[in-house]
Amino acid sequence: MNVLTEKEVNEIKSLIALLDDEDETIYTTVRERLLSYNEMALNFLPFIEEKVTIAEKRLSEVRELLIRASCKEQLRHLKRNKEGDVDLEEGVFLFARQRYYDLDVSPYIEQLNLYASALKEKLTTVNDETDILRHVITFFTEEKQFTGNREDYYSEENHYINRVIDTKIGIPITLSVIYLLVGQRINLPIRGIGLPGHFILRFSYGSSHVYFDPFNAGKILTLSDCESIVKNLGFNFTAEYLQPVSNRQILERMLRNIILTLEKKQDKERIETIRQFIDTLNSDL
Repeated sequence: MNVLTEKEVNEIKSLIALLDDEDETIYTTVRERLLSYNEMALNFLPFIEEKVTIAEKRLSEVRELLIRASCKEQLRHLKRNKEGDVDLEEGVFLFARQRYYDLDVSPYIEQLNLYASALKEKLTTVNDETDILRHVITFFTEEKQFTGNREDYYSEENHYINRVIDTKIGIPITLSVIYLLVGQRINLPIRGIGLPGHFILRFSYGSSHVYFDPFNAGKILTLSDCESIVKNLGFNFTAEYLQPVSNRQILERMLRNIILTLEKKQDKERIETIRQFIDTLNSDL
Protein backbone atom coordinates (compact mmCIF):
# COMPACT_ATOMS: atom_id res chain seq x y z
CA MET A 1 0.00 0.00 0.00
CA ASN A 2 1.30 3.44 -0.92
CA VAL A 3 1.92 6.08 1.73
CA LEU A 4 -0.22 9.19 1.43
CA THR A 5 1.49 12.53 1.15
CA GLU A 6 0.45 15.39 3.39
CA LYS A 7 -1.27 16.99 0.40
CA GLU A 8 -3.29 13.84 -0.25
CA VAL A 9 -4.28 13.52 3.41
CA ASN A 10 -5.49 17.10 3.41
CA GLU A 11 -7.46 16.51 0.23
CA ILE A 12 -9.18 13.44 1.71
CA LYS A 13 -10.15 15.41 4.80
CA SER A 14 -11.47 18.26 2.65
CA LEU A 15 -13.49 15.85 0.55
CA ILE A 16 -15.03 14.29 3.65
CA ALA A 17 -16.01 17.75 4.85
CA LEU A 18 -18.01 18.19 1.63
CA LEU A 19 -20.10 15.06 2.13
CA ASP A 20 -22.99 17.05 3.58
CA ASP A 21 -23.32 19.29 0.53
CA GLU A 22 -26.93 19.18 -0.70
CA ASP A 23 -25.83 19.33 -4.32
CA GLU A 24 -25.87 15.73 -5.62
CA THR A 25 -23.44 16.66 -8.39
CA ILE A 26 -20.88 17.77 -5.83
CA TYR A 27 -21.42 14.57 -3.83
CA THR A 28 -20.92 12.44 -6.94
CA THR A 29 -17.64 14.21 -7.66
CA VAL A 30 -16.52 13.90 -4.03
CA ARG A 31 -17.43 10.22 -3.88
CA GLU A 32 -15.56 9.35 -7.05
CA ARG A 33 -12.49 11.23 -5.89
CA LEU A 34 -12.53 9.44 -2.53
CA LEU A 35 -12.97 6.10 -4.26
CA SER A 36 -9.90 6.85 -6.39
CA TYR A 37 -7.80 6.63 -3.24
CA ASN A 38 -8.94 3.01 -2.84
CA GLU A 39 -8.39 1.49 0.61
CA MET A 40 -5.95 4.27 1.57
CA ALA A 41 -9.00 6.45 2.28
CA LEU A 42 -10.55 3.95 4.70
CA ASN A 43 -8.51 5.12 7.68
CA PHE A 44 -10.31 8.47 7.41
CA LEU A 45 -13.81 6.99 7.13
CA PRO A 46 -14.93 5.70 10.54
CA PHE A 47 -17.60 3.06 10.99
CA ILE A 48 -20.93 4.68 11.93
CA GLU A 49 -23.57 2.56 13.65
CA GLU A 50 -26.48 4.97 13.48
CA LYS A 51 -26.59 6.91 10.21
CA VAL A 52 -28.80 9.94 10.74
CA THR A 53 -27.36 12.94 8.90
CA ILE A 54 -26.82 13.10 5.16
CA ALA A 55 -23.06 13.28 5.75
CA GLU A 56 -23.15 10.11 7.88
CA LYS A 57 -25.16 8.25 5.26
CA ARG A 58 -22.84 9.31 2.46
CA LEU A 59 -19.72 8.56 4.48
CA SER A 60 -21.04 5.07 5.16
CA GLU A 61 -21.87 4.56 1.50
CA VAL A 62 -18.35 5.50 0.41
CA ARG A 63 -16.86 3.36 3.16
CA GLU A 64 -18.87 0.31 2.06
CA LEU A 65 -17.89 0.78 -1.58
CA LEU A 66 -14.21 0.88 -0.60
CA ILE A 67 -14.53 -2.15 1.68
CA ARG A 68 -16.33 -4.14 -1.01
CA ALA A 69 -13.52 -3.58 -3.48
CA SER A 70 -10.76 -4.26 -0.97
CA CYS A 71 -12.22 -7.33 0.76
CA LYS A 72 -13.59 -8.91 -2.40
CA GLU A 73 -10.11 -8.81 -3.88
CA GLN A 74 -8.71 -10.43 -0.74
CA LEU A 75 -11.45 -13.07 -0.84
CA ARG A 76 -10.38 -13.98 -4.35
CA HIS A 77 -6.89 -14.65 -3.06
CA LEU A 78 -7.66 -16.64 0.07
CA LYS A 79 -5.04 -19.26 0.83
CA ARG A 80 -5.90 -22.89 0.13
CA ASN A 81 -5.22 -25.83 2.41
CA LYS A 82 -3.80 -29.14 1.23
CA GLU A 83 -7.30 -30.39 0.38
CA GLY A 84 -7.90 -27.39 -1.87
CA ASP A 85 -10.42 -25.77 0.46
CA VAL A 86 -10.14 -22.09 1.37
CA ASP A 87 -8.32 -21.17 4.57
CA LEU A 88 -10.80 -20.78 7.42
CA GLU A 89 -8.60 -18.61 9.61
CA GLU A 90 -7.74 -16.13 6.90
CA GLY A 91 -11.41 -15.94 5.97
CA VAL A 92 -12.79 -15.22 9.45
CA PHE A 93 -10.21 -12.51 10.10
CA LEU A 94 -10.99 -10.96 6.72
CA PHE A 95 -14.65 -10.78 7.77
CA ALA A 96 -13.61 -9.16 11.03
CA ARG A 97 -11.67 -6.51 9.14
CA GLN A 98 -14.64 -5.56 6.98
CA ARG A 99 -16.32 -4.47 10.21
CA TYR A 100 -13.26 -3.31 12.18
CA TYR A 101 -11.10 -2.10 9.33
CA ASP A 102 -8.11 -0.98 11.40
CA LEU A 103 -8.04 -4.28 13.29
CA ASP A 104 -4.59 -5.68 14.04
CA VAL A 105 -5.16 -9.43 13.80
CA SER A 106 -1.71 -10.45 15.05
CA PRO A 107 -2.63 -10.38 18.78
CA TYR A 108 -5.61 -12.63 18.07
CA ILE A 109 -3.55 -15.08 16.08
CA GLU A 110 -1.04 -15.14 18.92
CA GLN A 111 -3.87 -15.80 21.38
CA LEU A 112 -4.99 -18.78 19.32
CA ASN A 113 -1.39 -19.99 19.26
CA LEU A 114 -1.23 -19.74 23.05
CA TYR A 115 -4.48 -21.66 23.42
CA ALA A 116 -3.13 -24.38 21.17
CA SER A 117 0.14 -24.60 23.06
CA ALA A 118 -1.61 -24.81 26.44
CA LEU A 119 -4.11 -27.40 25.23
CA LYS A 120 -1.41 -29.51 23.63
CA GLU A 121 0.51 -29.51 26.91
CA LYS A 122 -2.57 -30.72 28.79
CA LEU A 123 -3.23 -33.48 26.29
CA THR A 124 0.29 -34.92 26.58
CA THR A 125 -0.76 -36.60 29.84
CA VAL A 126 -3.93 -38.11 28.35
CA ASN A 127 -3.36 -41.74 27.41
CA ASP A 128 -6.90 -42.76 26.49
CA GLU A 129 -7.90 -41.15 23.19
CA THR A 130 -11.56 -41.46 24.14
CA ASP A 131 -10.80 -39.05 26.99
CA ILE A 132 -9.22 -36.37 24.79
CA LEU A 133 -12.53 -34.71 23.95
CA ARG A 134 -13.46 -34.31 27.62
CA HIS A 135 -10.19 -32.45 28.21
CA VAL A 136 -10.75 -30.29 25.11
CA ILE A 137 -14.23 -29.28 26.26
CA THR A 138 -13.05 -28.59 29.79
CA PHE A 139 -10.23 -26.43 28.45
CA PHE A 140 -12.55 -24.16 26.45
CA THR A 141 -15.61 -24.07 28.69
CA GLU A 142 -14.13 -24.11 32.18
CA GLU A 143 -10.56 -22.87 31.90
CA LYS A 144 -11.01 -20.32 29.11
CA GLN A 145 -14.74 -19.82 29.83
CA PHE A 146 -16.05 -19.61 26.29
CA THR A 147 -19.84 -19.67 26.41
CA GLY A 148 -22.93 -19.08 24.31
CA ASN A 149 -24.37 -15.59 24.25
CA ARG A 150 -27.94 -16.25 25.31
CA GLU A 151 -28.62 -12.75 26.59
CA ASP A 152 -27.84 -10.99 23.32
CA TYR A 153 -27.86 -13.76 20.73
CA TYR A 154 -28.52 -11.43 17.80
CA SER A 155 -25.76 -8.95 18.60
CA GLU A 156 -23.62 -8.33 15.53
CA GLU A 157 -20.48 -8.73 17.63
CA ASN A 158 -21.24 -12.44 17.99
CA HIS A 159 -20.30 -12.90 14.33
CA TYR A 160 -16.74 -11.58 14.40
CA ILE A 161 -13.93 -13.78 15.61
CA ASN A 162 -11.97 -10.94 17.26
CA ARG A 163 -14.93 -10.00 19.44
CA VAL A 164 -15.60 -13.63 20.37
CA ILE A 165 -11.98 -13.95 21.51
CA ASP A 166 -12.27 -10.65 23.41
CA THR A 167 -15.55 -11.38 25.17
CA LYS A 168 -15.43 -15.23 25.35
CA ILE A 169 -19.06 -15.30 24.17
CA GLY A 170 -20.56 -16.05 20.79
CA ILE A 171 -23.09 -17.97 18.77
CA PRO A 172 -22.77 -21.66 17.83
CA ILE A 173 -20.77 -21.19 14.64
CA THR A 174 -18.26 -18.65 15.94
CA LEU A 175 -17.62 -20.61 19.13
CA SER A 176 -17.14 -23.70 16.97
CA VAL A 177 -14.65 -21.82 14.81
CA ILE A 178 -12.54 -21.10 17.90
CA TYR A 179 -12.34 -24.86 18.58
CA LEU A 180 -11.53 -25.52 14.92
CA LEU A 181 -8.78 -22.92 14.67
CA VAL A 182 -7.11 -24.11 17.86
CA GLY A 183 -7.67 -27.74 16.99
CA GLN A 184 -6.08 -27.50 13.56
CA ARG A 185 -2.90 -26.14 15.14
CA ILE A 186 -2.40 -29.36 17.08
CA ASN A 187 -4.04 -31.75 14.61
CA LEU A 188 -7.15 -32.52 16.63
CA PRO A 189 -9.71 -34.53 14.58
CA ILE A 190 -12.50 -31.95 14.89
CA ARG A 191 -14.86 -31.04 12.04
CA GLY A 192 -17.75 -28.63 11.70
CA ILE A 193 -21.30 -29.97 11.38
CA GLY A 194 -23.83 -27.54 9.93
CA LEU A 195 -27.20 -28.63 11.22
CA PRO A 196 -30.09 -26.49 9.99
CA GLY A 197 -30.40 -23.61 12.45
CA HIS A 198 -27.59 -24.82 14.71
CA PHE A 199 -23.88 -25.49 14.34
CA ILE A 200 -22.05 -28.22 16.24
CA LEU A 201 -18.77 -30.12 16.05
CA ARG A 202 -17.69 -33.70 15.50
CA PHE A 203 -14.70 -35.31 17.20
CA SER A 204 -13.37 -38.51 15.65
CA TYR A 205 -11.14 -41.30 16.90
CA GLY A 206 -10.65 -44.43 14.86
CA SER A 207 -13.95 -45.10 13.11
CA SER A 208 -15.99 -43.54 15.91
CA HIS A 209 -17.52 -40.06 15.93
CA VAL A 210 -18.73 -37.99 18.87
CA TYR A 211 -20.87 -34.89 18.33
CA PHE A 212 -20.78 -32.00 20.78
CA ASP A 213 -22.19 -28.50 21.18
CA PRO A 214 -19.81 -25.59 21.99
CA PHE A 215 -22.76 -23.22 22.45
CA ASN A 216 -24.17 -25.38 25.23
CA ALA A 217 -21.03 -25.86 27.34
CA GLY A 218 -19.69 -28.57 25.06
CA LYS A 219 -22.63 -30.91 25.68
CA ILE A 220 -22.11 -34.36 24.16
CA LEU A 221 -24.86 -35.13 21.67
CA THR A 222 -26.24 -38.51 20.72
CA LEU A 223 -27.61 -39.09 17.24
CA SER A 224 -31.06 -38.81 18.78
CA ASP A 225 -30.11 -35.43 20.26
CA CYS A 226 -28.98 -34.19 16.85
CA GLU A 227 -32.21 -35.38 15.27
CA SER A 228 -34.24 -33.62 17.96
CA ILE A 229 -32.36 -30.35 17.43
CA VAL A 230 -33.16 -30.42 13.73
CA LYS A 231 -36.82 -31.37 14.19
CA ASN A 232 -37.37 -28.81 16.96
CA LEU A 233 -36.19 -26.13 14.56
CA GLY A 234 -38.81 -27.19 12.05
CA PHE A 235 -36.73 -29.29 9.65
CA ASN A 236 -36.94 -32.90 8.58
CA PHE A 237 -33.86 -34.77 9.73
CA THR A 238 -31.61 -36.60 7.27
CA ALA A 239 -28.27 -38.30 7.91
CA GLU A 240 -26.63 -35.89 5.44
CA TYR A 241 -26.87 -33.15 8.04
CA LEU A 242 -24.25 -34.98 10.13
CA GLN A 243 -21.63 -34.83 7.39
CA PRO A 244 -18.76 -32.36 7.92
CA VAL A 245 -18.95 -29.07 6.06
CA SER A 246 -16.13 -27.38 4.19
CA ASN A 247 -14.38 -24.20 5.25
CA ARG A 248 -16.06 -22.42 2.37
CA GLN A 249 -19.46 -23.54 3.66
CA ILE A 250 -18.60 -22.34 7.17
CA LEU A 251 -17.57 -18.93 5.85
CA GLU A 252 -20.71 -18.61 3.74
CA ARG A 253 -22.89 -19.51 6.72
CA MET A 254 -21.14 -16.88 8.82
CA LEU A 255 -21.83 -14.27 6.15
CA ARG A 256 -25.49 -15.23 5.90
CA ASN A 257 -25.77 -14.93 9.69
CA ILE A 258 -24.35 -11.41 9.48
CA ILE A 259 -27.00 -10.53 6.89
CA LEU A 260 -29.75 -11.67 9.27
CA THR A 261 -28.38 -9.31 11.90
CA LEU A 262 -28.10 -6.41 9.46
CA GLU A 263 -31.64 -6.96 8.22
CA LYS A 264 -32.88 -6.20 11.72
CA LYS A 265 -31.08 -2.85 11.43
CA GLN A 266 -32.24 -2.34 7.84
CA ASP A 267 -28.64 -1.54 6.90
CA LYS A 268 -29.02 -1.93 3.13
CA GLU A 269 -25.51 -0.77 2.20
CA ARG A 270 -23.78 -3.28 4.45
CA ILE A 271 -26.19 -6.05 3.47
CA GLU A 272 -25.23 -5.50 -0.16
CA THR A 273 -21.55 -5.66 0.82
CA ILE A 274 -22.00 -9.04 2.52
CA ARG A 275 -24.07 -10.38 -0.39
CA GLN A 276 -21.27 -9.49 -2.75
CA PHE A 277 -18.83 -11.27 -0.46
CA ILE A 278 -20.97 -14.43 -0.69
CA ASP A 279 -21.01 -14.19 -4.48
CA THR A 280 -17.25 -13.77 -4.55
CA LEU A 281 -16.69 -16.63 -2.09
CA ASN A 282 -18.79 -18.97 -4.24
CA SER A 283 -17.18 -17.93 -7.49
CA ASP A 284 -14.12 -19.67 -8.85
CA LEU A 285 -11.71 -17.98 -6.43
